[in-house]
Amino acid sequence: MLGWSRGYKEMSWCPEMTFRAMISSISDGIYITDSNGYCIAHNEAFLRITGIPINVVDRNVSTLIDDNLISESATLEVIRTRQRVSIITVFPSGCEALVTGNPVFDDAGNFFNVVCEVRDLSELNSLKDDLKRSKQLNKQYREILVSYNPALNNDEQKITVRDPKMQSILDELPRIGDSDATVLIYGESGVGKGLIASLLHEHSTRSTKGKFIKVDCSAIPSSLIESELFGYEGGSFTGALREGKAGLLDQGNHGTVFLDEIGELPLLLQVKLLSVLQDHKILRVGGTTPLSMDIRFVCATNRNLEKMVEEGTFRKDLYYRLNVIPVAIPPLRERKDDIFVLTISFLNKFCQKYNRNVSFVPEAMDCLYEYSWPGNVRELENIVERLVVLGQSSLIKKIDLPEKIRRVSPTMVLADIDILHPNEQEIIPLKAAVAATERQLIVQAFQQNDHLGPAAQALGIDISTLLRKCKKLGIKRVATSTVEMPV
Repeated sequence: MLGWSRGYKEMSWCPEMTFRAMISSISDGIYITDSNGYCIAHNEAFLRITGIPINVVDRNVSTLIDDNLISESATLEVIRTRQRVSIITVFPSGCEALVTGNPVFDDAGNFFNVVCEVRDLSELNSLKDDLKRSKQLNKQYREILVSYNPALNNDEQKITVRDPKMQSILDELPRIGDSDATVLIYGESGVGKGLIASLLHEHSTRSTKGKFIKVDCSAIPSSLIESELFGYEGGSFTGALREGKAGLLDQGNHGTVFLDEIGELPLLLQVKLLSVLQDHKILRVGGTTPLSMDIRFVCATNRNLEKMVEEGTFRKDLYYRLNVIPVAIPPLRERKDDIFVLTISFLNKFCQKYNRNVSFVPEAMDCLYEYSWPGNVRELENIVERLVVLGQSSLIKKIDLPEKIRRVSPTMVLADIDILHPNEQEIIPLKAAVAATERQLIVQAFQQNDHLGPAAQALGIDISTLLRKCKKLGIKRVATSTVEMPV
């Protein structure tokens, strides 16, 4: 589409067909006026880049100023100075553009036209950002590859971290391991609570005297969990072995018992566990004689035990017995630096397991970095294994990643967190929360309003502020109403 205005007849210096082909072939926006500021011609790219409605393009630039449709004009500045003028602005389409106005003179030196070139900077800025991230990613990738030693076996390299918070936790493990104090590990599912518990056992003297026994409190039926934990005497219930059976706590004697998902433990069992912690003795189901036990307890949960105490679903006295040394493991989305080292660690592990030799291209690693990982380390490990098993080439590219990871951009990292109705366990930095909230509200305003003016009014801000926030937050969908902008 090529727009022609009433002033086109003045352009006798250029044959119509030649001019039409010339201006239409230009990818940048072209906007031409006469010496008085009346539009003579424009190309389709101008309408596409700016988002200015076609019914107002023919108007004199000065009337656009008077009617507050634009705040300043490169065209009028050229008419005033007879010199080249450049300005950078954000148009109603949401595009940031460089507008360059050029004066046109005839052979006698008389000024008679202004030609404005409108260049979309959004794509250029995006490419620059991508290049910058790619360079940073390549640098980090090289550092990790240099520091990571693939010759180490899985036992020697049980956990790989670069995040300062995680490194601080690992640094404390030897001191915690030296004691018999009960440890309560907090963290979302998949962050590695079981691995931390195992390392605590290995750092203790109990590792040479007893076993590390893991008990998943959520996986054992409530009708069986008591007999599984404490064992039972022969004939104590229907189906019981004649000779009885030792429980999991017996197996952990002189060692460490890891009670995972402790928040799922029934209230009646909480009473018996509290007795074990206080008296260091257990009583088997159907038994009458307590048995002395030397057990170090490490527990873990992804639930808010304090709230459960308030609700009466978890015993307060047991909570304080367990919460002697709390260890909070942050989710993977809050320790981005660990994504790289964990990915390479898992990649090495599964390449050895499946006899493959594959690696990630930087673009794919960038996608892994930007993804929010709701399933945390466990999800990352599963994804890497799937890519190694199903990969058809030696390079894992962006197209090979699951769609939910491919489609994530830097501005969408918080998209899966409902800021307006937050989960009690999702604690994110205040600055990030504010940005995410603004993004949600702006997107919602655009969904409910077809034009910029009403959207800005609904948000209680002016249009220029709305456009600035759209640019900052990476919101590309912008309504199509006319807005103040330079031409």
